[in-house]
Amino acid sequence: MGRYKCCAENCDSSSESDIKFFKFPLYNPKKLKRWLQSMRREDWAPSRFSVLCIRHFEEQHLDRTGKSVTLKEDAVPTMFTSAAEAVATRGRGTIQVSNKNSVTSSKSKKGKPRGRPPKNRAPESQTTETEAAPPAAHREETQEGHRESEPPEPWSVIVDEELMKIHSFPHFFHGNYCVSQDIQWAADNATDEAKGSRNVIEVCGPWQWLGLDLRGPLPLTSSGHRFLLTLLDYSSKWIEAWPVESLQPQHTAEHLLEAVRHFGFPLRILSRLPLPTVTQINQQLKAELKVEFPLVVHHHRTGSVDLPTQQIIDRMVQELTEQHPSDWDVFVQAKVFSLCFKENPWTGERPFTLLCCSGTAPEHTPRGLQLEELDLKDCEFVLR
Repeated sequence: MGRYKCCAENCDSSSESDIKFFKFPLYNPKKLKRWLQSMRREDWAPSRFSVLCIRHFEEQHLDRTGKSVTLKEDAVPTMFTSAAEAVATRGRGTIQVSNKNSVTSSKSKKGKPRGRPPKNRAPESQTTETEAAPPAAHREETQEGHRESEPPEPWSVIVDEELMKIHSFPHFFHGNYCVSQDIQWAADNATDEAKGSRNVIEVCGPWQWLGLDLRGPLPLTSSGHRFLLTLLDYSSKWIEAWPVESLQPQHTAEHLLEAVRHFGFPLRILSRLPLPTVTQINQQLKAELKVEFPLVVHHHRTGSVDLPTQQIIDRMVQELTEQHPSDWDVFVQAKVFSLCFKENPWTGERPFTLLCCSGTAPEHTPRGLQLEELDLKDCEFVLR
């Protein structure tokens, strides 16, 4: 028996096999609730050692851009087998996993694969020598057509992996038996109790709380751009976007300065970029804006404060890279402009109307100094 064993019912995956496992999001009650609801496993609660194997996640929820496969921010396991299906598949001697990257295997009782022809015997479907090898010119045309139809290179939001790790040693050592058995789930939307909590900040006005993200690596353009830097106003849904060559703190700070000079000072900017990068960005902003506090806050909730709009941005980037793989940076500003002037399905208003036509003048001096009394890294954010 391996160290890890999948917690899903009717799943026999363990760490003895070459398969990827993911721990439960114990740090995120809302996300953990969605995971457990999808599993439909009664009278069971995960510990810090509980894991699910990769077979229970759809391909769209997997991030394969790094050295190892990770889960995207909104990943939820959805692929589970009922007891009746498991009995039926075992009786047939076949294991099928409905995953795009998984392999369907068929084994006999002795464990030998069936359906494969012996090594010394040609399969019945094997073609003759004259039919097996197409002409070289035809092969080249087929390969060229295949290259043209290949999907764009996968990309993701650049996230600091440290944000996803355990925050303290006490939780690491006692997480298994100190987790309350009577879990009080966080509400799906903000409640009056949450709004009154000192650790919950309500986003209630345009250009107060912003989210800074970097998406990539995208297809390399003729201008040398490989990433897209985005800035989202959580309240009005206004989006700013800049194509960049790489994650350079100095260039990122220049783009943020451009936004601040045009729209005014926000309260803070949340970001899930690597902490050293956030620190260098703040140093650049302090020197240019003459502020004493860090304007950009390293926060794990950057992507989940307004998940629907994040998904809209992801779809926009996906469409750009598919339709204009070599010059998506030329079309990105027009695409963002159209989103800002289109009615948002959640607010029912255009971002331009909420941000630029509300009658609120831009703040040209730093604000939110009292926020320094709070530990913003431990605060939760809700949208009004």
